[in-house]
Amino acid sequence: MSIDEKELALAAEHPRGTERRRLLPYRAALNDAAAYAALPEDDRDAIVRWTEVRRRIREAIGLDHDPANLADPLLPYAQLRAHVLEGERIAARRSVFNDPGGDLVEVVGALRSRD
Repeated sequence: MSIDEKELALAAEHPRGTERRRLLPYRAALNDAAAYAALPEDDRDAIVRWTEVRRRIREAIGLDHDPANLADPLLPYAQLRAHVLEGERIAARRSVFNDPGGDLVEVVGALRSRD
C-alpha cells in the first residue's frame, strides 16, 4: 500500500470530497469497530490507506477536522485512526494493541502479522 505524492496532493487540494468518495461506502464500518473488522481485507486496506493520507496531510499542512465547518466536515483524524486500529485489533483477534504512532500502513501491517 504505497502512497505517492500525486495522491497526497489531490487529497490536500480536495480533502473533504476525497474523504467522502473514499469512505462513504464504508459508513457502517466507520460507526462500528466490529463491522469494520468484518470487512474484507481489501476494503479495510482502503480505509487504512485514506487514514494514512490524512495523517500525512495533517502533518504537512495542518489540515484536520474543523468543528466550525458544519457543512463539509472531515472526520477527526485521531478518532478515525483509533477506530481503524480497534477494528484491526478485533480482526486480528488480539485482546489488546497499543498504537506506537507513525505510519498507519506500517502499524496495521505489524498488527496483522502478529500471532
